[in-house]
Amino acid sequence: MSPLWLGVGISGLLLLFMFVIEMVTGRWAGLLVGGEFDPLARVSEGMLRDIRIAIVHCLVIGYLPAALLYAMRSGRCTVLVLQKVLACTPEECEALAETIRLSTRYLVIIGLAAFATALLSPYVVPPVPEAPWNPATWSPEVAWARILGPLTMVFSWWLAYAIISVSLRMSRIAKSLATIDLLDLSPLAPFTQQGLTNALLLIGLLSIWSLMMIETGFGQIMVVIGGAILAGTIFALLAPVYGVHKRIRKSKEEALAWANAELAAEQPAFMAPQAGQESGRMSDLVAYRSMVESVHEWPFTLSTYTRVALYLLLPVVTWGVGLVAEEILGNILL
Repeated sequence: MSPLWLGVGISGLLLLFMFVIEMVTGRWAGLLVGGEFDPLARVSEGMLRDIRIAIVHCLVIGYLPAALLYAMRSGRCTVLVLQKVLACTPEECEALAETIRLSTRYLVIIGLAAFATALLSPYVVPPVPEAPWNPATWSPEVAWARILGPLTMVFSWWLAYAIISVSLRMSRIAKSLATIDLLDLSPLAPFTQQGLTNALLLIGLLSIWSLMMIETGFGQIMVVIGGAILAGTIFALLAPVYGVHKRIRKSKEEALAWANAELAAEQPAFMAPQAGQESGRMSDLVAYRSMVESVHEWPFTLSTYTRVALYLLLPVVTWGVGLVAEEILGNILL
């Protein structure tokens, strides 16, 4: 199944189900008639606040399984694309790609830890209810957040685990590279692309959570979530190419050592008066050394930095789009 349609399907069905329940029970009409629906109100009470939170949870719970599936698929596809530089047969590359997998044991441990953390989260987000896990105190909108909240926490931690596993595995796979051509690093682009993919998956998650900033009272938890995701984004970008970085640095050191040794061997003949006709090789060695010194040890280009900068704008854009969309919806309904 396509990760895109998986995410759209889950979020779409949940949102549709929620709105149908709201309309059937008359709560949506009550929200509009009561005049509580203020699209640009950053301080809202009761139903409006709870609906906003429930919508964000529906979007996140659809995004996370899709992102998890895509992270695993992209890691395996990257290995297959690297067949030439890995100097492996199709069968060997297939076997290597299959090594990108998640441990069931770690999934269980991480899932339990995430679930425990989710149980504590209602106590740190103001306003703190007296009994956040007592179903008798839940309105229909709060029930969505209480039920989906632990699931989103578990899948968020699983996504982080998947990205860490794929990234570290890609870094180790770099040891299998047959050779490194310092004058042409383009065959190593799949490693960089994997890092960008990982970073985009995490920034996409932060973009959805940024919709919570339409409401007040989420500043503290969004700082925690945003800080953790941004730190994870840096790791997700750099980890897949760290093994390549070490290989490039080692190859660069070897090439410079060779060039310096050759220059040292040529120097006596170059300095001799009768050796003026032999300066061509000396010039070639100096030019080669200069080219090797100019090679970046991280396989990043200007387009890489540009894409990362654009990725970081996504949460701000999403937050702005959320405000505009809510205002348009309010103008239509009121």
